[in-house]
Parts: sequence; structure tokens; C-alpha cells
Amino acid sequence: MAPFAPLSSGLFLLLSLIASSRACTCAPHHPQTAFCNSDVVIRAKFVGPAEVNQTTLLNQRYEIKMTKMFKGFDALGHAADIRFVYTPAMESLCGYFHQSQNRSEEFLIAGRLRNGRLHISTCSFLVPWLTLSPSQQKGFTKTYSAGCGTCTVFPCSTIPCKLENNTHCLWTDQLLQGSEKGYQSRNFACLPQNPGLCTWQSLRA
Repeated sequence: MAPFAPLSSGLFLLLSLIASSRACTCAPHHPQTAFCNSDVVIRAKFVGPAEVNQTTLLNQRYEIKMTKMFKGFDALGHAADIRFVYTPAMESLCGYFHQSQNRSEEFLIAGRLRNGRLHISTCSFLVPWLTLSPSQQKGFTKTYSAGCGTCTVFPCSTIPCKLENNTHCLWTDQLLQGSEKGYQSRNFACLPQNPGLCTWQSLRA
């Protein structure tokens, strides 16, 4: 097996160079879309530094302390306790690198399950819990789920825009405010109003 070591190392270096030449790009998403498209949505604290898989060097994991689960009961069970999140070890592969050193700070983490492990990336909806608006916190806690599988947040970034059917809600934050963190994102959810019809509904108290 020894003669293959230089070859495998060379291949890994080549793949790293190729990957580094490609930037990771992410499509913006409304928080309701992030909730509905994720397998697991939790609130958690990052309590440990990144640990790189020394066998492949392609993945790393962070130790977390989960404080609340909003989605994922069916997949993991009510007694599930997620202790780690996994991500690519390179930014060019959309790896997430946690910057905050505050281990008491809670984060909203929306990710996908693979072989029972929670995976995240730069493109995941992952933000400090306290930076969410009260309406967004309400959405993740109990409201967004009512629109999953029935309603669709339909992005509009250029004119003209038109809805494809009555279960779509036209999302214009990027067009009107130049950011996916605009008024609709921070205050509204796309929810069923009548059978076959979804509309924007305010989550503000």
C-alpha cells in the first residue's frame, strides 16, 4: 500500500487546488423556505472548536449543546440529542467556519441529515438566535411548519415577476430592498388561507 501514498497525496492536493479556484455560491432563501427544506431545525450553542477528520481531511465537526428542537422529531425521535454538526473542511466546498468565541450564544441551525448526522454548510440558514426578529422567532417556533408542503415562497429578483400558481407567495425583498433580509423575510410567512390558496400573513403581534 505504501507506493500509493504519494499518488493519493498528489490527488488530494490537485483536488484541493481545483476546489479552491471555485467560489462557493449560495442562493438566498426566506427563513420559511430554510425551515421547510431542512431535515432538522434546532437552537444550540457551539461549545467546542472544529475537529478535522484526520483520515480524509475533507470534513470537520463542531461540538454543540442543543437547547431546543423545532423540527426533526420524526427523523430523530423526541429523545434525540444532537451533539455534533458536520461540515466540509474547505470553504471552497461550502464549509462552514464558526467565528463566534462566545460559547453561551445560541444559534438557529437548519441542516440536513445524512446517515443520522446533522450536516451544515455556508449555505445553511445559521444565525445567532437573538438576531432573528420576533416574527422570525415565532415562525421557527410554531408558524412556518403550517406552510410546509402546501405553500411556496417564490423569489422575485428581476422584473417582470409572476406567480406560477395560487399556492405561491411572491417574495420581493431582493428586488425592492436589495437584500434577502428585508421586510417580508423579517415579518411574514406564506401560509394557507383557503384550499389551494396561500397568502402572505404577518407574524407581528
